[in-house]
Order: sequence, then C-alpha cells, then structure tokens
Amino acid sequence: MVRDRPDGKILQLRVFMAERHLRPEISMIACALVAGLVSLLAAGDATQASRTVTLCAPGNLAKHCQFHSFTAAVESLQDGDRLEMEAGDYREAAVLTANGVTIAAARGAALRDTAAEGKAALLIMSNNTVVEGLECSGIVVPDLNGACIRLRGRNLTLRNVHFHDSQQGLLSGGEVGVVIVEDSLFERLGSVGRAHAIYMSGGTHLIVRRSRIVSSREEAHEIKSRALKTTIEDSEIGSSLGQDSRTIDLPNGGSITIRNNVLQKGPNSANPDLIGIALEDDSPTHPDSTAIITGNTIIMDRPGLLVHSTVPVEMTDNNIVAGSPRSGNRWYPDRLAAGLPPAPALQPVALGRTSQDEWAQSAPSRQRAKDRVAFSKTGLAKVDQTVTWLGHPLSLTATESSIVALLSSRPGESTPLIELYKIIKPDESRLMPSAKDRQNVVLSAIKELRRKFRDVDQSFSAMTFQPGKGFIWDENQ
Repeated sequence: MVRDRPDGKILQLRVFMAERHLRPEISMIACALVAGLVSLLAAGDATQASRTVTLCAPGNLAKHCQFHSFTAAVESLQDGDRLEMEAGDYREAAVLTANGVTIAAARGAALRDTAAEGKAALLIMSNNTVVEGLECSGIVVPDLNGACIRLRGRNLTLRNVHFHDSQQGLLSGGEVGVVIVEDSLFERLGSVGRAHAIYMSGGTHLIVRRSRIVSSREEAHEIKSRALKTTIEDSEIGSSLGQDSRTIDLPNGGSITIRNNVLQKGPNSANPDLIGIALEDDSPTHPDSTAIITGNTIIMDRPGLLVHSTVPVEMTDNNIVAGSPRSGNRWYPDRLAAGLPPAPALQPVALGRTSQDEWAQSAPSRQRAKDRVAFSKTGLAKVDQTVTWLGHPLSLTATESSIVALLSSRPGESTPLIELYKIIKPDESRLMPSAKDRQNVVLSAIKELRRKFRDVDQSFSAMTFQPGKGFIWDENQ
C-alpha cells in the first residue's frame, strides 16, 4: 500500500497476507492496524496544513479576531500561514521567522513608529514572504536606517504597499534572492545619504514595476541596488521637490533593464546624476555588466547627467525633456515643448509629440500648451487634471482631490464633517459610526492633505477647522 503525503514523503506499508498461511481473524487484525496507522498519519498532515490568522486593532471586539497584537500574531505564524490584518494603527514591530508566509493588510492597516531590534517595523528572517496592502510610516532608529521592512531571508514580494516618512522603506542585506516590488508607493524616505527608499544591498534580482517612488530626502536615492540583476519598469521614479541624490543608483552594475518609466531629476536634488552605474571605487563591479535604458520619459528639472556610468549603456527610444540631446532618442528643450505640466509633475510624454527638428515649427502647439495652465483667482488650479497650488503640482489621491474641490467650491463657508466623511468613506457612510469616530477619520485625512500642500508652501493655512461646524476654505487665513 503506497500513499503520497502532502509534505512529499512517501509512506510505504506492505502487508503480506496469504489466506493459506494466516487465519482469517489475524488477517482482519492486520488490516485494522494498517488502517489505524494511516489515519494517524493523515491527522498529522492536517496539523501541518497552513492556517489563516486574523489580527484586529486594539478595541475591535469582533468574534473572528484572534489577535490584537501585531507582535504576538507574527510570532504565532508557522510555515505557510496567512496573516490577515484588519484596518487600524499598529504601533508595534515584529520579527518573522516562519517561511512561506503571506501578510495581507486591509486598507487602512498601518505599522507606525516602532522598530524591532532597532532595525525595522518588520524584520524578516525567513524565506518566500509576501506582504500585501500594508502601510508603514515613522520608523526611526539610532543607526539612522530604520526601515519599514528589513529582509534577512530570501525572496520577498511587496505588493500594493505604501511606505513613507521613515528613514528607509525597504532594506535588504546579504544574499536575499529575488525581491519584487509591484503596484506600490514609496515617498519621503531617506536619511543622511545612507538610507534610501529602496536599498537592495545584494541578492540575485531586484524587480520594481508599476510603482511610484518619489521625494527621497536628506540626499537619499529613490532606488539603490547592488543585485546581480535589476529590472525597473512601468513606474514613476523621481525627486519631485525632495532633496534626494540619484534617482537610481546601481553601484556594482550588473544586468540592468530600465524601461517604460517616467524618471525625473528634481530642481532641489543634491546630485546632478539621474542614473549612476558602477561608480563606487571601493565596490567590485559585477562581471559582464550592461545596461539597457529604453522607452522612458526622462525629465531633467535641474542641470546634470542623464546617465553616469563606467559600464556599457544602450540608451534608445526615450523621450528626454531638457538636459542634453542623445542620439537615438527624442529630445525636447523643456517641459512646455514636451506638453508636460510644470515641475515637479511626473507624466509621460504623449506619443507623437514633436521631435527636436520640428520644434521650430511648433509655436502654435506650444502656445496651446501654455494656455492649459488656467489659474483661478486663488492659488488653487488644475493643470491637465493635476491639482496645483501656487503653480506647484500636488500628488493627491482621487479622494483628496474631491475634498479640495468641495471645500474650495465654498470659500469662506463651513463644510460639515459628515459631507467630508461621505467622500472619504463612501462605502461605509450608511453604517454611521459615532460622531467622534467620523471626526477622527476626517481630521486624519485633512492632516495628510495639509502636509501635501505644505510640502510646496510651508505657510499654507487655507483649510481650517471650526469646532461644531466643520472645515472652511479661506485663503486669507
């Protein structure tokens, strides 16, 4: 009798029974023993099956909640388990040691302000981890490299995460295998030029796709990778108004593909290089290093080098805005010529835009592009559907844009909290939580909005709260 077990082991039991040698009752006993042994092994397999563990924020008394502590929930995980985090702020950190784990965070589930072992909000020591939907911010440690996630194991996928306002977003150390970052947002990360939004300090392959990585600070890079292979595609990566260093830094070279992105060197960037490849004298360059840079929109909002490299670079079919022309690519002398909104907006050049040779004949289209900038009587405007303040584009979500549109449509008048709450939580407005809970949701959203306005105007004070009435838009404040 042969039975395949889920763990891949094969149990082989042979029962030799011959009617002429064994009495019937002995034969029946042997069969019963075999059946019992198989049942025990099956039960053992069931205990090893993966589980789903549910984590709820403190105060959530729902019956399905198994844990209210992020640390305790992570420590309970076994190989192959799935941790589902419900919405809430978790001001805890944890060390993950189980392999093959998926951490799935609901919208609004966030790790804040706490690091495990002085390193990261989540320190991953294990292999084959997937993290989905998680927000993380406020990670600060004495070594100045506090990360939302620090990877010590192998193979990690980050999907739809939002890491921001910490010393570092993702930090990996050693031979970490393959790291995939997709459909994610990293912003306002970095510390003293040594911690970055994404820093892969080794490993086989870093893959970044369909993500937005912007506004690194304190001379940090948006992406720094020492992996043998680096692929960056279909993403928006730029300085915005931050004081970053290089947009992409690949100090050891390697097999590099950078394609179909919007890449920007911002006006406040501390480093003139947009992309740096194999430039560290004390770091060995990976053998057979080459770089392919194609299909990108590259925007130089300050003077500098598009690519500073000591290894071969194939750079073709890119749209280059400002900076220097480069053979095999389309070049536009400035944003206006390319049909782009003012700095620091990240937006691809539309297909079919005029080339350098056609620039002299394109005066009418340049004027039309200029006319698209339509300021109202206030400092607020829209440029190609992008909300701007005092001429500076703001990186607002659709919900945030709706809030601004509602408030600014009633200058000097109060907008009740309930109206704002319905914009922020359209699917939950019928549940009608307590007035205090609604107020907290709205205050949190407005706080984030104010921060984004103050990134471009430190004196911004147009949105003010009137207790008992709501919020008012008044640019004379």
